[in-house]
Amino acid sequence: MASLPKEFISPFSKYKVIKVLGEGGAGRVFHVVNADGDEFALKCLLPERVTDERRKRFKNEVAFCQNSIHPHVVRVLDIGAVEVRGATCPFYVMPLYKETLRDLIAAGISHKDVLTIFRQLLDGVEAAHLKKVWHRDLKPENVLYDRKENRLVIADFGIARFEDFEHATVVETKAGTKLANLRYSAPEQRIKGATVDQRADIYALGLMLNEMFTGNVLQGIGYKTIGSVVPDFAYLDQIVEVMVQDNPAARAGSIDQIKKELIARGQEWIAFQRVDELSRQVVPKYAAGEIPPVSVIAFDIQGPTMTLQLNRAPDGGWVQSFQFPKSGYSNRMGYGPESYNFRGDKAVIGNVRDEETAQVVIDQFKNFSAMATRQYQDELSRAALMRQQEEIRALKIQQEEAERRRRILQKIKI
Repeated sequence: MASLPKEFISPFSKYKVIKVLGEGGAGRVFHVVNADGDEFALKCLLPERVTDERRKRFKNEVAFCQNSIHPHVVRVLDIGAVEVRGATCPFYVMPLYKETLRDLIAAGISHKDVLTIFRQLLDGVEAAHLKKVWHRDLKPENVLYDRKENRLVIADFGIARFEDFEHATVVETKAGTKLANLRYSAPEQRIKGATVDQRADIYALGLMLNEMFTGNVLQGIGYKTIGSVVPDFAYLDQIVEVMVQDNPAARAGSIDQIKKELIARGQEWIAFQRVDELSRQVVPKYAAGEIPPVSVIAFDIQGPTMTLQLNRAPDGGWVQSFQFPKSGYSNRMGYGPESYNFRGDKAVIGNVRDEETAQVVIDQFKNFSAMATRQYQDELSRAALMRQQEEIRALKIQQEEAERRRRILQKIKI
């Protein structure tokens, strides 16, 4: 086996190897430090295992983790390549995480903390799924943990399926390729030619949820249930059962479906997610989004009419907040926020006949604009919260009806 260098150089930095952290089917992960003394983890393909397929997969993994800014998906911070005995070995640099979910499970997770951890797993995996990326190798060892921030991130997308990801290079899985650690792999991953999609990740998540409570990786029927260990969380057994069905068609088909089940049973702090249309990043479904400021970039005067050129055209909701503020403000009489007319990216006000008034108008507009942005942001946030609460209420009603039906079907005899 060819040894990798003790130092890696990217176009932007130099990294000195401290020690080996781990090794997978195609790559090795190092603990490294840069010239400033900052610590990182560095993953490099092994020279004797570099193939066209693995290089393409590595490229996809790097592109996805560079472009997905999500708190529960590992970030790629730097990339490069190193020559080892004639083989070009690509590498990438990521934050250093000194623990994994495996370490947490081994130490024992408090039952009251399991769903907090599971919520992070759901969010991270869903962030990939919403971009049509199926991980296909989920296991505790591939979930990294930052103890200081109490945060988990999904890592090692080395054998992921990048369905529609914009930077993806087409990679066909060769017959006989071992796709995952069999302990957490879904049944279809062990069948030659079977379709393996996001439902394989859901299967692995179900195994990990059960394991975090029971300490066991369930296999077949008669496994140790969550309810047998913690009766207060027995309702999770129904969710696990749906997640770990052998038949993918009978399994929960999306992370969103699992979240709805949890929220309907009182876990209201679990958040839905969506892909933002502008940033293409995965964000909370009911996040109002940050309202960009509206500012003056130029002005003109024709007679008594002053036209302010704005940096952008505000929408109707912002204009409404500008012209009808709900908080107190001070202004010169006759030049209040109601005096402005908005026409696209311009604001027009009349009766400006001297330079002193023109300066007052510009100064007051800055204050009115900041006030309007805050008010509009608050209104959008309240509306988003109301939509979220309405969905939660609907889910609870749906769950109560399902439970009522189940009780009747079980108790009534014909």
